[in-house]
Amino acid sequence: MKESRGEGTKVKTKEGKGIGRRYIQLGLMALPTLFFSAFLIYIVAWNLWLSTLNWSLLHSKPSFVGFGTYAAVFKDLFFKVSIYHSTIFSLGLVAIGDAVGLLLAGLLYYLPNTQRAVYLSIFLYPMAISMATNGLIWDWLFNPELGFGWLTSHMGLPRLNPLATATSTTLSMFLVEFWAYTGLAVLFYLASFMSVDKSIVEAARIDGASGFKILFRILVPNSMNGFIVATALLFLFSFRMFSLPFVIGGGPTNLDLMTLVEYVYYRFYTEFFSESAAASTIITAIAAAVIIPYAVYGIRKWVMRG
Repeated sequence: MKESRGEGTKVKTKEGKGIGRRYIQLGLMALPTLFFSAFLIYIVAWNLWLSTLNWSLLHSKPSFVGFGTYAAVFKDLFFKVSIYHSTIFSLGLVAIGDAVGLLLAGLLYYLPNTQRAVYLSIFLYPMAISMATNGLIWDWLFNPELGFGWLTSHMGLPRLNPLATATSTTLSMFLVEFWAYTGLAVLFYLASFMSVDKSIVEAARIDGASGFKILFRILVPNSMNGFIVATALLFLFSFRMFSLPFVIGGGPTNLDLMTLVEYVYYRFYTEFFSESAAASTIITAIAAAVIIPYAVYGIRKWVMRG
C-alpha cells in the first residue's frame, strides 16, 4: 500500500511539473505576442482613423467625414480594377499553386534525399530572388524584340507579344506568380508528407499500392496542416503582390495589372492620403479574414492540445 501511494504521489508530481512547464511556455509565448498584438492593433486603429478623414492634396487640413472616404474609394475605377486583379490573381494562384505544389511534392517524396534536395532548391530559387528582379527578368522575356517574340520570329513563327492585350497580360501575370510562389506550396506539402508515419506507407507498398494511391489515399489525407498553411500563404503572397505587376506593368497605373497594394501606393504618392488609408484598411481586413481562422485552428491544435 505504501509503495502504491508513493508511486501515485510521484505520478501526480510529474503531472504537476508538466502542467507547470506548459503554463510557463504559454506565459513566455504570451508576453511577446501581446506586445506585438498591441502594437499591431494601434497601427491598424490609427490607419482606420485616418481613413475616416478628408485629407488629400486638395484638403490639406484633415476633416472628419466618417465612411464617406470608403464610398469614394468604392466608386473609383482604379479601385474596382485593382480589387478584381488582386482577387483573380490570388484565387488563381491558390487553385493552380496548390494542385501543382501537391503533385510536385508527391514526386519529390519518392526521390532519394540528395536528388530531393536539389530539385527542392530549384523550386524555391525564385523566392530567393527579389520580386522586383523577377519582374525585370520576365519583362525582358515578354519583350517582343528581346524575349519570346525574338525566339518565335527566328523559328519562322509570328512574333509573340504576351503583353499585347488585357487577356494575354493577365495570363502572363498568372505565369509569373505561379513560377515565383509555387515552390512555397511544394515545401509545405513535402514537409507534411515527410511527417507521415513511414510504417503506414511501407505497409501500403507491401499490399501492392501504387505511388499514386499512396499519395492520394495516405499522404494527402494526413497532410491537412500543410494544405492549410500552403493555401493561406499562397493567398496572402499573391494578395499583397506589388513588385511583380509594378515592374512588368511599367508603373502602378497599368489597368491590365494594377493590384490593391499598387492602388494604395498610387493614392499615397498622388497625396490622397485618406483614400490610401481606406484601401489599406480593406487589405488588412481581407488578410485578417484569411489569417485569423488559421491562427485559431493552429492554437487549438498545436498549443492548447500540446
